[in-house]
Amino acid sequence: MSKKNTDDRVFAEDEMNLIDVRADWSPEELLAVSGIFFLKDVAGILNIDSTRIKKRVRNLIEKKREPWKVMGVRKVWNHWMIRMKVFAPYYRRNFTQKTREVAPDWDGNDILKQEGLFYLTDVCKLIPCTPQQIRYQAKRRADARGEMGVWKDEGARGYVVDMAVFGPWFRSEWNQSEIVQAAMPN
Repeated sequence: MSKKNTDDRVFAEDEMNLIDVRADWSPEELLAVSGIFFLKDVAGILNIDSTRIKKRVRNLIEKKREPWKVMGVRKVWNHWMIRMKVFAPYYRRNFTQKTREVAPDWDGNDILKQEGLFYLTDVCKLIPCTPQQIRYQAKRRADARGEMGVWKDEGARGYVVDMAVFGPWFRSEWNQSEIVQAAMPN
């Protein structure tokens, strides 16, 4: 017998099993299972918004990239499918972020020198601005994450600050006195 040509295969080995999600699975247990899942079934366990996933799919398509290969997501007829072998590493890179705790002995100068991700509410406890003021500045920018290091993280409990970007941005804004003027009542 001759070997089959693998080029005529429709499915990869992990694509041949449609898996039912068990309600008692943790996110890590789910991410470790190889197979195909319905997006609606995994969204709750992974605490992700399916509209956010679909938006990323559309963005990839606009960029002429294949969502099935990049993030393991595709629509088949009326159902959104997840290929966990591809989606799990994509999810870990893009939807889970480790935030750091603010040290009790830090002040505003210390937090601005830090690296890593922090919750905006924790950062604002150490600087003379409210979370609302920083969120307002973020909403005014097309690329707040790139410009000032602040964004709303759907997987976390609110706004996140990347101190490597935020620290220099805040220092520059503070030195220009725009923050001080914006914080002062008329």
